[in-house]
Amino acid sequence: MTSDFASLIEMEDECSPTLIEDVSVFDGKQNDLIEHQDVLIQSGRIADIGPSGTIPVSSMKKIEAHGMVLMPGLIDSHVHLSGSGAIPWRNIKPRINYNLEAYLYSGITTIYDLGGIAGKLKKISNQLESGKLCGPSLYHTHIPVTIKDSHPIPLSKIMLPKALGFLANLVFPTIKKESDARKIVSSFKRKGVNYMKLACDKIPPNSPEMPTKLLKALVQESHNQNLKVFVHIGSVDNAMSAIEAGADILAHGIWRDPLNSEQAKLVAQSGVKIIYTLAGFVNVDKINKGNFKPSEKDRLLVPCCVLEPVTEDNGKDVHEQAVMNDFFQNVSDHRTHWERNFELLNNLNVPILVGTDSNLPGTYAGSTYYQELYELERFGMETYKILQGATYGNATLFIDDPDFGHISKGAKADLLILKDDPIKNLRTIEEPAYIFKNGKQVRRIR
Repeated sequence: MTSDFASLIEMEDECSPTLIEDVSVFDGKQNDLIEHQDVLIQSGRIADIGPSGTIPVSSMKKIEAHGMVLMPGLIDSHVHLSGSGAIPWRNIKPRINYNLEAYLYSGITTIYDLGGIAGKLKKISNQLESGKLCGPSLYHTHIPVTIKDSHPIPLSKIMLPKALGFLANLVFPTIKKESDARKIVSSFKRKGVNYMKLACDKIPPNSPEMPTKLLKALVQESHNQNLKVFVHIGSVDNAMSAIEAGADILAHGIWRDPLNSEQAKLVAQSGVKIIYTLAGFVNVDKINKGNFKPSEKDRLLVPCCVLEPVTEDNGKDVHEQAVMNDFFQNVSDHRTHWERNFELLNNLNVPILVGTDSNLPGTYAGSTYYQELYELERFGMETYKILQGATYGNATLFIDDPDFGHISKGAKADLLILKDDPIKNLRTIEEPAYIFKNGKQVRRIR
């Protein structure tokens, strides 16, 4: 296992004009490849694209890519840069710069943070765009809006010294009445957020959850101020409440109880999109049972001080921790529900997108993304839909006409060149021949 936070990547200083020759293209939108294409990268963008031999050749850098596949860079639509991935009682501080590199190492060129300090995230986003930091593009919200003593406040309390636990209710934005919605959303808007995040869940099971009328007020006001809304949910009632309120995206699958066929149809008819975070559920279940084993990429990218406390029997230490034990045990107890619910929703073509909930225990920057792709495939999702969800689907979560997440003239040159067809062999994504961020080549040094 990796024992330190040594650098993972190097990035070119300049964006050199580059012609990718005779490549097959997965554009992020279609369900098959466009073969024998030339793609010109210039000034950080896709300057031209056309059949092989149709783009005039100059003295620019060339990549002969016959037999390879070009696709958009991956997007992780659910991350927490403020997390280290470690169990909270070990108190390992997050290495944000390292995690940013781990995402980019893994071909993830854009991330959406779903709950941190907006001012800090805005600063990081600006540094990434200016080149002062190396990593993916970052979009963000602020700390999730919740109600008193509701998720994620109880979990946050266990991460603070006992004497400071009372601060959790003060730090988290909470709504008490419908008329509070305008003030809360306006505050988020002033902080420069890209979207809203609301919490409607019971962690632990006896905690309160946000009522529908408050969700409705927040969603309506968010839409009035041109902000899409992600709602963290857990149960069928949470999902129905969020959908009734007009939520745009459900963060996490429905896992606490079983959907019936009529409820599943209502989810499908609503058009709501779901970031299921399957790998997170799978890993929490394994940690709870003491049988979590890090993947090869976990061992490469995640320091052992983060992995060791949850590996195999060590993971059972969670049983001694208030709140976290309840949550981990509930995930295990309800495994048949979240598996069956996924099957129902996938069969109804509900838009299921790719996000990891990293960095939390069992979910890690970069490596868990690969696992999420494989879990979606293992649970029955068609590979081309997974790839669409990982790219253009994620790009359109809160932006109607994104300039990333697809391959077309004028789009950002956030790109992967793969050695094989990912529609036929999803695991080829783990070892890209080339990674480009804003037209600059990213080289793995590990």
